[in-house]
Amino acid sequence: MLRFEIKKIFSKTKNRITVIALLVILIAISILTINRVEYVDENGNHSTGILAARNLREAKNEWSGYLTEDTFRKALEKNREINNSKEALSDDEVGTIYERRISTLKEWLDSGEESFTDEEKNFLIQHYENLKTPFYYEYADGWAVLMQNISTFILILALVIGFFVSGIFSDEFQLKADSIFFSTRFGRNKGISSKLGAGFCITTGFYVVFVFLYTFIVLFVLGVDGANCPIQLDLWRSVYNITFLKAYLFIVLGGYIGTVFASTLAMLVSAFTHSTPSAITVPFIVLCAFPFLSRIITLPQLCSFFPDQLLEIYIDIKEAGLVTIGSKVLTTATVIVPVYAVICVILQPILYQAYKKAEIK
Repeated sequence: MLRFEIKKIFSKTKNRITVIALLVILIAISILTINRVEYVDENGNHSTGILAARNLREAKNEWSGYLTEDTFRKALEKNREINNSKEALSDDEVGTIYERRISTLKEWLDSGEESFTDEEKNFLIQHYENLKTPFYYEYADGWAVLMQNISTFILILALVIGFFVSGIFSDEFQLKADSIFFSTRFGRNKGISSKLGAGFCITTGFYVVFVFLYTFIVLFVLGVDGANCPIQLDLWRSVYNITFLKAYLFIVLGGYIGTVFASTLAMLVSAFTHSTPSAITVPFIVLCAFPFLSRIITLPQLCSFFPDQLLEIYIDIKEAGLVTIGSKVLTTATVIVPVYAVICVILQPILYQAYKKAEIK
């Protein structure tokens, strides 16, 4: 029955066309992501995309290794050959660059520009101090642009998946076949379980396949170099002491939870209303309308917990929002990901019972 439910989804012409459209979008966004890599040579010639990535890899990997004091001194010596600026002629900050990252944070916290509690200030300082130094440096632009653009693709993917699953629980009513479905031997148990399974398989399968394709295309062209470099090479202020690879996987995980949540709500509306059009609108409301609400509502702490934030983990990694629970300080992303994961699990039996109690008209 599970296979039948999945086959039924892709027997519709509109869904097949949507798959083709999604492939086109995948290629388009992959090209846009690749072209975000830029390179300017010593003559001022500008290049983007594949050529830029190759030139950047060669230029940056000449300096690959740990960013120690000696490395910074060599960089300044090289800079003196190119530019006689005051900054280039001064090496006062070379030996304390990592320490100055911490001292600059403390100065900013004491400036009063942001209103943090003492616990939150200690949290930020501790994470800055716990960052492992010296950094290991090499070309990592492929991962950097991949992280910057993945949220847009995940949003489109989540909306398309919501479109696919929106009719799973309402098709029988739309086709006037509900009386047949619920009168069968396994209609109100195994049949409903098959629909739940189909929704999960479609959501997970499409998400994994298309995120993998997007990742593969971009990294195949730009290179996988730098996966184990600290994200502070690109996001200097981040409090997440993780590598590019771990940051990317966290972003993908958050996107997956957000996609499952939006899809489950779409199926829930489909089961309650027996209307496919109503169900289709749910992912748009959850993932697209909520960001506009966050601009109207002047409660940033509340907006940080909206489900659309699951698709914006990159922003939290870049400039972490903080949440205090009891005496414990956490980043927003580390809270909303497990919370919404639990909500998704709780919604499954609710969806099952909602459809099981549906009345035949």
